[in-house]
Amino acid sequence: MPVTKSILLTFTSREPISDLATFIDRSGLVDNSAVRLVAKGSLVVAWVQVLAPRGLNDTTPTVLGMRGAELAEEAKFDIVVPIDSLRARFDNAVESEHGFVVTMPMQAPTVRWKIPLPPQTGWENLGKVGASDLQFVVREGMKIIKRKVPRNAEEHVVRSYRSQVWGTTINGSLGLPAGVALAAETLGFFGDKVMDVSAKEPWIRLSSTRGEILAKHTPVMLDEV
Repeated sequence: MPVTKSILLTFTSREPISDLATFIDRSGLVDNSAVRLVAKGSLVVAWVQVLAPRGLNDTTPTVLGMRGAELAEEAKFDIVVPIDSLRARFDNAVESEHGFVVTMPMQAPTVRWKIPLPPQTGWENLGKVGASDLQFVVREGMKIIKRKVPRNAEEHVVRSYRSQVWGTTINGSLGLPAGVALAAETLGFFGDKVMDVSAKEPWIRLSSTRGEILAKHTPVMLDEV
């Protein structure tokens, strides 16, 4: 249901605002144009899409990035907004006696989110993976794409090669698709030497102190945003 009145978020300081702004800026590097914001109590969580299939024959994994921030005042909503609009609101945060206030942009009819969010509970710990190993996967994946994609290739050809590379399972025992490594690199989540891996079918999750990457291979039909 569209939101018809302004939503205000009050943060404890400018730091979490800056962190979220950096997070959404980095998500724009992979042509992401929308942010899903879910606030409950004293926490707001920002979701972005890093990879997703476009049709049932596309084997690209669905890969989402998530980062949370603490609020000075409780809130409750679930909205999808354009990145550019949200970024501008972050830049115009206003200091008040309770903290720093950001007015959320209105939802745009052309911005849609078709992916059901992963569950919050019931996750099974699978182990850990080294950040350096994931960074190696990203470097090798980029090399393969650069080597195999013909110059001036059409978009569907580029997507096909990228789908093959980022959909490849990089750790048989943990079941991580290479796309989680790309997402962690893109969103700047390689702050820890090791990252925790957990699963809740059909999702698999990569967790760090900077945020989480969640992926699944189940095809999801997406509208253009």
